[in-house]
Amino acid sequence: PRQVQQQLTKSNTKIKISSSAQQLDDFLEMDRAEWPSSTLVIIICSSYGVGQAPLGCWKFRELCDDILSKNDDNDAMMGMLNGINYALLGLGDSKYTTFFLNPTAIDSALSKAGATRIGKLGKADASGKGEQTQLTVMDAWCEEIISDVTLLVKEVASKITIGDDDNDDGVKEVQDMLLKAQEKTCNLCKEV
Repeated sequence: PRQVQQQLTKSNTKIKISSSAQQLDDFLEMDRAEWPSSTLVIIICSSYGVGQAPLGCWKFRELCDDILSKNDDNDAMMGMLNGINYALLGLGDSKYTTFFLNPTAIDSALSKAGATRIGKLGKADASGKGEQTQLTVMDAWCEEIISDVTLLVKEVASKITIGDDDNDDGVKEVQDMLLKAQEKTCNLCKEV
């Protein structure tokens, strides 16, 4: 997140950008699933063992598994993340048959819940060779995602100018959407 923030603040975009790094479970517990006002979440995560979530991501993975188990047609929770954008870089080792299961589950669940992934799904393999080494893939993903994030930031900025009295409805719409996403995420966490 810091690298993306630094690159974006170098551009001519007149937007205040802030970032923080935390474990996904801390997002659910400490932040009470308060999706950021920027409507962008960048997730970097791996698989552990037999495709499980690593420490610090277990509860978030349970939430994702619960979303994936819901019936699309009958569930009020679907669409709970409409308006939320995310980027995802997955880490793993293709020597294991469970390679990339956790990042794939997270990506599928966020998408099913209505969030929109920006950029490609990063797939950094610890057993990668040549141009596909894990570090090379991670660096390339970070470079590529900066342009996608820049476009998103400019798009959001064009719709909402904080302090612009003529745009109070746009700000209120985003705030309402974020509040609904937080409420639905917390309700689903209570079920899990």
